[in-house]
Amino acid sequence: MPTEDFNALLQKSDPDRRMAALFAPAELRDRLFVLYAFNQEIGRIAEATSESLIGEMKLTWWRDAVEDLYADPAKVRRHDVTEGLAGLTGLLSREDLLDMIAARLDDVTARPFTDLGDLIAYVDRTSGRLMRLALGASEVAVDGALSRSAGRAWGLTGLLRAFPHRAQIGRAPLAGDTLTEAGGSAAMLAQGLGGNLIGPALEDVRAVIHAELDTLSAFGALPAEAVPALGYVRLVPGYLKRLPANPFQTGAEPPLLVRQLRLSWLSLTGR
Repeated sequence: MPTEDFNALLQKSDPDRRMAALFAPAELRDRLFVLYAFNQEIGRIAEATSESLIGEMKLTWWRDAVEDLYADPAKVRRHDVTEGLAGLTGLLSREDLLDMIAARLDDVTARPFTDLGDLIAYVDRTSGRLMRLALGASEVAVDGALSRSAGRAWGLTGLLRAFPHRAQIGRAPLAGDTLTEAGGSAAMLAQGLGGNLIGPALEDVRAVIHAELDTLSAFGALPAEAVPALGYVRLVPGYLKRLPANPFQTGAEPPLLVRQLRLSWLSLTGR
């Protein structure tokens, strides 16, 4: 898939990461586009199939494809994304790519989160791993605590925004112990029931997001070279403000122009 096709794909499916990546020089931007396209491929598997076995088979294909890229000699499977990743193996951690794939297995098997720590660990292995890989692809080094907090703030906010869909596939961003204490169940969530119970129960997740945003603020200005890989995290407050009280309702997104201007200001000031 040519770079312009990755661009079109991300414009529809991952616009905020794409917008941040546009602030990178052309070569680095293209690397980020390939990485984000990979994330889209593995992330949509649980959404595209109702059969867990089929989902597991697709994830196994991706796991083997990544293993092939790092074999000696390397083998590149015929796929636009694997062909793009083939030129980045010197910059991307094999272990991080494989762990991102492994984390998605719980999505296709619909395993509910057991507690808040389990939910955060999932976000670290998906959103957090992706940010770390993006920094590697950009050849940028930042404090690990900064990228970890950015990954958690963005990942948890994304899960809250996608609550109706995540509940439907059995992976609502809610700790199982908290859900039980609220008088709910995963089966109830899958049917779109219990919004009045769940809203307050999500406060623990919101508290983690705000704590991670505070950590990010303590670091001060974001280095200019890290904006393409991490900058979209600055859009989190705008999304949080628009989350509805009932998690089964879809919140309004900040206007595209507002998000574009926010990232433009970030690229100039780091804030």
